[in-house]
Amino acid sequence: MGVDHMVITVTSQQQMIDADAFLREAQHRWPGCRTRRYDPTTDIIDAEANIPRPDSPSFNVTHFPGNGMISTNAQPWVAAEIAAWIRSLHPDPSLVLWYTDEGFTGHTVLTPGITPTQIDHQWVDHRDHDPEQEYPHYFH
Repeated sequence: MGVDHMVITVTSQQQMIDADAFLREAQHRWPGCRTRRYDPTTDIIDAEANIPRPDSPSFNVTHFPGNGMISTNAQPWVAAEIAAWIRSLHPDPSLVLWYTDEGFTGHTVLTPGITPTQIDHQWVDHRDHDPEQEYPHYFH
């Protein structure tokens, strides 16, 4: 399981879909994908979908216990598509979702209706914008 990009809730009070709904939605989005449940008491994750691609490497989309993070090891352009899909599952604008990378070097705020192109263009580099200073209510 690799983690290159992820969608996170920025406050512990907010949650995305649970593992069962995630697997259902993944099977709807990628018919024929392989899904698997994990035991969250012994594993770091609780559900995963493996998506085979005929013309490129397969990738995983992984759900974490607590319903606050979904990650992927997909190529960046595919990861942005996955982030837009995840946001589409959560149309409530009061749910704050960020798309970020493994090193938390930047982020995009995922607003309802955001497209993969917008996700790429709205990336905020954390070297130029410190999220702890700009969004202190999320980090303190």
